[in-house]
Amino acid sequence: MSNHNHHGLPPGYRHVCMMEGPDPTASLASRRYDALENENKSHIDEIKRLKAILAAHKIPSDPAVNFAVHPRRLTLRRSTQAPTKPLPKLPIEIQLRILRFALTSPDPIIDPFYKRRRDILTKKEWEQCTMQINIHFLATCKAFQIEGLQMLFANNSFIFTQVRALENFAKLPTHLRSTITQVTLRVVGRYYDEVAGKRDLTGNVPYHTSINQLMMPIIARPPGMINDKGIQAYCWEQVADFLRALLMPTPPSVFRQKLLPRLDTLRIDLVNFCDHLPHGGYQFSSLVRWHVGQIVDELLVTGAPEDDMDEGYSNEEKVLHQLVRDEGLVGSAAPQFVSTSKSLKPLRGRGIAQQVVRADKEPKYQSAKAPIHPEGGEHPPSIYKPGRTIWKWTSDSLADPEKRWIEFHRRTGMPADDFYDEMDMWSDLDDGSF
Repeated sequence: MSNHNHHGLPPGYRHVCMMEGPDPTASLASRRYDALENENKSHIDEIKRLKAILAAHKIPSDPAVNFAVHPRRLTLRRSTQAPTKPLPKLPIEIQLRILRFALTSPDPIIDPFYKRRRDILTKKEWEQCTMQINIHFLATCKAFQIEGLQMLFANNSFIFTQVRALENFAKLPTHLRSTITQVTLRVVGRYYDEVAGKRDLTGNVPYHTSINQLMMPIIARPPGMINDKGIQAYCWEQVADFLRALLMPTPPSVFRQKLLPRLDTLRIDLVNFCDHLPHGGYQFSSLVRWHVGQIVDELLVTGAPEDDMDEGYSNEEKVLHQLVRDEGLVGSAAPQFVSTSKSLKPLRGRGIAQQVVRADKEPKYQSAKAPIHPEGGEHPPSIYKPGRTIWKWTSDSLADPEKRWIEFHRRTGMPADDFYDEMDMWSDLDDGSF
């Protein structure tokens, strides 16, 4: 391991630089997937060729046709005698309710239609992977497949831990992708060095209040990778890969289609992001600002490195705020996971610091009637003058995801209950508010 120290840090800190080039892990997974797809296509072509030969000789190719000879004395009476009563049949409404129950998971579905990796899941998530939904219902019949796919995407939430799993959604039709309104991207940062092992990446700010020493698993550099001195991080570049996957794989244009057209809420869990990572660079900023753009109304980022500035946001986290539309809501929380030797370890820390971004300081017009939220209805009455605050239907705790109405100050973007500037807020009280 190199002893090259990080500039500006006291001796003992390891140099962490940005890893350039495409993600080696994702590239390898992509090549493997393409190889499997080509092999699957060759098998399908071979099956079609064999079916054509059978059809030419008037031999049925349907596997439901049974050519086995059974004893006549056991099957003659049963086969020749027609049933006197029709078989029972459930109403369509009951069948759809059963289908909806079978395809609705109580927990978020992780990496749908893709092989999961144990090292980026918690032990509980790994044990629950095979018990989430009864996906085999979709293979029962064509009607169940059509109705079931719509229920699957409309009634579940999803967590993506691998870029390729998110890119696979581009193969789904638009009407299915349009039913997804919220997703979680879990970005488990990776570090590379000459040899694999564990390194101490503890910085000036503790990674979490329960972790005194941040021991990160280090991956050996793959062949052909630039051998820079010290540890190479692929953390912010991984975030960029996930954001690129939110765009359809079409040539860039002004009207480039989004992967999830109706995405409303986005959560990004950053895992293993130490406080002395290199900056994401202009490429990261240009990707967010000019390619992805404002795609959600609410963004929650957990595990982002803290900054020494008064705002508390790092440059990269402030760039991520550009994903939120005007008057949208951004939230920041402590890391929720940390890597161990075989899996992720969940961490405590459930509070969310929230702020409204780019809200109009003084709205040009006041609506005669407050907008009605489909879940929360009308917001409660405010004690402040109209136009000085804005209401959001959201949750301010990860421990209690149940949403409620929260009031924010337009000028500062902070929650109204936490704002104590008497010269601004309390001077705006209506007479007789109390």
